[in-house]
This record gives sequence, C-alpha cells and structure tokens, in this order.
Amino acid sequence: MKKALLIYANGSEDIEITATADVLARGGIAVVHAALGDNCEVKLAHGTRVHCDLCLKDADDRYDVIVIPGGLQGALDCSKDETLLKLLHAQKESGRLIAAICAAPGFVLARNGILENERATGYPGCDDEIKNCTGKGVEISENGQFITGKGPAFSMQFALAVLKQLEGPVITEKVAEGMLF
Repeated sequence: MKKALLIYANGSEDIEITATADVLARGGIAVVHAALGDNCEVKLAHGTRVHCDLCLKDADDRYDVIVIPGGLQGALDCSKDETLLKLLHAQKESGRLIAAICAAPGFVLARNGILENERATGYPGCDDEIKNCTGKGVEISENGQFITGKGPAFSMQFALAVLKQLEGPVITEKVAEGMLF
C-alpha cells in the first residue's frame, strides 16, 4: 500500500489539506497526518482543529508523496521547519512525489531550492519565487515529480492529480465518480 505524508501546521488552509486527505484515503492510499512542532494538535486557518497521527519529527522518510497545503501562516511555518525541509530534500533526491498548493509551492518549495526550474503554479502574490510559474489551477512538472495547485478553489483537482500520479487513471476516475466530481 502506498503512503502519503500530509503536513499540518497552525494556519494551514483547511480545505486544501482536508480534500487531499479524503481523496487519497478513498483511493486506497495510507494517509499519515503529521503536525509541525511538538504538539500533535493544530488549528487550521479557518478554525478546524485536527489531532494528527504524529508529530513530524517522529515521521520516517519512506513516503510515496509528501503533501503541503497553503494557508499563509502554515506555509510560512513550513518554509522554516528544518525537519520538513530535510524530508523534502530527501524526497526530491529519491525521485519521489512532492505536492504543494496555494502559498506552499512558492514559500516552501521554491524558496528552499526544492522546486528549482520545474513548471509550477501557486497562489497569486505567493508565487513570485516560482521561476516557471504557469498560473494554471493545477500543474504537474515535466518530470512528474511535482504537483502544484493555485489555491483553495482547485483543492479537488489537486487532490485527484496527486491520486492519479500515485494510482493511475482507473482508480482516480472511480474515486471522482463516487464523489460526483
């Protein structure tokens, strides 16, 4: 079974992380919810409280995808978290999938040299550091290693793109149809 590490920080965008967690679980992916810092409970940008499975410092480095949501404060905190940055650099070096949406592609990936010259998208005003920003709702890099999303309105398309990259079109279409998407 494939595993996804979903990153939760205080101030992460509620719908972006929740939609992705739901879609991946429906597609048969083992979803691990990991909180930045020493407290496994986080408060998302619009008040949703989440008790995560573990604190990020206790996560291993064996995930098929690492997913980072936006939300300004959450993305800024993620951009400075040494544990997360170490995991992301290892994920990139191993050729495994990295997915980020909204403020995260610019503030977390581009700012820390993880996205480098890949095609990507991000939230307007948070995407200035993305060298090859396309402005699309969802963008998959040429090598397929990076999936980025523009913002909350694209949460479902983003989540389905991540699932498709992991499990292919048949399972993704079944999940989308079951959700009436």
